[in-house]
Amino acid sequence: MNPRQRRFVLIYLVTGTFLISLAWTNFSQTSASTNQNITLVTVNVADQKFKDTFAMVREAEAAGADSEQIKDFVDRLNLALNLTNEAEATAILDQIKTEAFQLRDTASLQLFYNKVFVFAMVPVAALIVTVIVHYGLKWRQSKVEQIMNMKIREKRDAQDV
Repeated sequence: MNPRQRRFVLIYLVTGTFLISLAWTNFSQTSASTNQNITLVTVNVADQKFKDTFAMVREAEAAGADSEQIKDFVDRLNLALNLTNEAEATAILDQIKTEAFQLRDTASLQLFYNKVFVFAMVPVAALIVTVIVHYGLKWRQSKVEQIMNMKIREKRDAQDV
């Protein structure tokens, strides 16, 4: 599986997780009992935390994070989504959000350094190519001048020597 296919699968999994969380939120709202208002507030807070965490993981992926790390985040998002204990899910979501934030910053900084390196190497490469072309043409010109400066001599026979 090439990197493009892996990225597609990861995006598919993350999007699927997000849709499952939306369905779970809708199911929780319809099956609420007498404590419906308290449950709705809790679900909305958890849903908002999940959305924020999902957005942070997506930003880390867009910044160029490693696909293995993104896969780990997606697995942990699925785990947090399947937990029934609100406190455990919130703790996992907070941890994922913090790690994704750090990963996004690291990947963004690495991408910046790569761009600076490439932009710095362009003039150096241009200078090297210019020098090589200059001396190549100069060498060729000297060979042409050598041929042009040859004197015509009479061909001597082997008997005349």
